[in-house]
Amino acid sequence: MRLVRNPERAWERAAHVQTLDRAEIERRIGPFSGEVEVLAGGHANVNVRLGADRVLRVYRRDPRAASKEASLLARGWRSFRVPAVLSAGDDFLLLEHVAHGPLQDTAACGAAAGRALAEIHGVGFDSAGFLGPDLAVAAPFADCVGALRSYVASVLDRLAPALLGELGERVSAFLDAHEGALRERASAPVLLHGDFKASNLHWLPSGELLVLDWEFAYAGPMLMDVGQLLRWGPGAEFVAAFAGAYRAHAPLADDFERWAAAFDLFNLVGLLDGVEPSSRRAIEIRGRILQTVQEER
Repeated sequence: MRLVRNPERAWERAAHVQTLDRAEIERRIGPFSGEVEVLAGGHANVNVRLGADRVLRVYRRDPRAASKEASLLARGWRSFRVPAVLSAGDDFLLLEHVAHGPLQDTAACGAAAGRALAEIHGVGFDSAGFLGPDLAVAAPFADCVGALRSYVASVLDRLAPALLGELGERVSAFLDAHEGALRERASAPVLLHGDFKASNLHWLPSGELLVLDWEFAYAGPMLMDVGQLLRWGPGAEFVAAFAGAYRAHAPLADDFERWAAAFDLFNLVGLLDGVEPSSRRAIEIRGRILQTVQEER
C-alpha cells in the first residue's frame, strides 16, 4: 500500500504533546469509564479518544472555533464523511470516532479528494475573510492577496535569524514578482477547509474519504486548499485523478499545480511561526519553500 507522502506526521510525533487529565474531561462531559488515548495536542487544541467510539476535541487557542467547526460538520456533506457531533460546549466538541486508515497514493484516493474539495469549494462568499459560527464572513479582507502578504511579512519579521537566513528576501522577491499573477488566479472567495492535507484526510474501509479538523476554515482562493493537498508531491495518478474529479464539478486551470504551490507559500511561511530553527519541521518547511521559489525563477 502506497501512502501519500506526509513528513508532517513525524513533526507531530516529535512535538511536545499536551493532554487532558480526567478531571478536565469530566468537567466537560461528566463521569465516564474506559481508557483515555491522546491523539494529538498542542497550543491550538487537544484531541483525546475516550473508549472505542468517542473523541473529545478541546480548543485551547480559540474556543470560538468550536462553534464554527460544529456548524461545518453538520452541513450534510454528500461526497465524503465527517464525524458526527455528539455534544458541544463553550470550548469543546464531543465527536464520533470513525475508524480509518491513512490516505493512499492512488487514483481512487485522488478522485475522492477532488470530489470532496469541489463540494467544499461549491460554497461561495461575497468576500474573503474569517468566518463566524454561523459560517458568514465575520472579518472580511478588503484585499485578499494583500492580507495574505501582510500575514507573511509579519511572520517573517518574527523569525529568528538562524531560521530566517535568506528566506525572507527570497520569499518577498518571489511574491513581488508574481503578485499580479497571484491576483489573476485568486478565485472568487470560496469555503476553504484551511488545513486540507494528508494529516487530516483519511481512507475508510468503505472506500470513502474522511475529512477532519475544520477549525481553520475561512473564505478565500481555492488554490490555497489545493496547494496544501499537493504540498509533498503525491504521485501522478493521484494528481490526475484529483484534477479529473474536481473538474467534473468546478473549473481547474491546466497549470493549477504551479500556482497551487505558489499559494501554498502563504501557508508554509505560517507554519514556521514559533518553530525551533534546528527542528525537522523547520528544515523541511524551509526546503519546500526554497524549492517553490527556485522552480519559479
